[in-house]
Amino acid sequence: MTEDSHLRTSYRHVYDVDAFEILDRMKEKYKSNNNIISVKSLKFEEDNLVKFLIEEGFNEVENQKNRNFILPSNYNLYNKFLSYKLLTMDVFKIEPLLSYQSVLFLGNEYASKDNFIGLLEFLIYDIVKEKVLPNEQIRLEKMVNWLERNRTFLNKKAYYKTPRINDSENKRIVTMDTDFANVFFEKFKVFFKGQETELFDFLINNESTELLNFNGKSNQLAELFKRLRYNSKIQVSSIKELANWIVKHFTAKNKQKEFVELKINTISQVLSKPKAEPIKTKRILLDVAEFIPQNQRKEK
Repeated sequence: MTEDSHLRTSYRHVYDVDAFEILDRMKEKYKSNNNIISVKSLKFEEDNLVKFLIEEGFNEVENQKNRNFILPSNYNLYNKFLSYKLLTMDVFKIEPLLSYQSVLFLGNEYASKDNFIGLLEFLIYDIVKEKVLPNEQIRLEKMVNWLERNRTFLNKKAYYKTPRINDSENKRIVTMDTDFANVFFEKFKVFFKGQETELFDFLINNESTELLNFNGKSNQLAELFKRLRYNSKIQVSSIKELANWIVKHFTAKNKQKEFVELKINTISQVLSKPKAEPIKTKRILLDVAEFIPQNQRKEK
């Protein structure tokens, strides 16, 4: 497997909506419950998934071969696959899954990004209820328990919290919601093998003791933070501040696959000019922050 393909296929968290993995679990679970969901219909679901990948420009051959594609929540297919995830996963992990997905939810045609509660209550619940096995009603109970516990909290939650740090030298340059920061760390750490603790200290505790070696190219790293910024997942005063922050704290791999310090001009170009961004299939963590065409972005 090439380095690029590793970047696209390896980042799987236990609570991710990994489409091919979910289909495999559905086929296994419902092969003896054909009256509820037929294996034939699940094969049709996979054919539609592959068609979707082709239409969106992803490498469908590689994803299907590796049985790995994390489905971003801004696609409508996410709704059905989240339902299938809820039907097949460990029932006692349903509530942690919903907490995780509520933080990452990007919004799609069925619900805005701040209405994961509505998506779950008025769409996902009905899909699960229709296909849940008679002896597994506890799955619905877990969903309702999570809904009732989180409804008021999520509807009133302030999405963007600024840490109260008086020490000007340790003031955060890049800030993000604390819940999102923890989820982002879980997704981002796969690119920093051997430096997971250092990455946690940097993102969560705002402590930096060494350069963080990003296992990818500099334009992938910069474009990720660019997406995070125009999706309001992170807050930073300016592109210049963000570029300096990236260069100060990260390295990336050059053509010889060696970790090298980043050049401010290279990072600034990616942050400010669409032409410098990586191509669609080289973007990372699209389920964390969606790609938005230049003419539709709310630039700051």
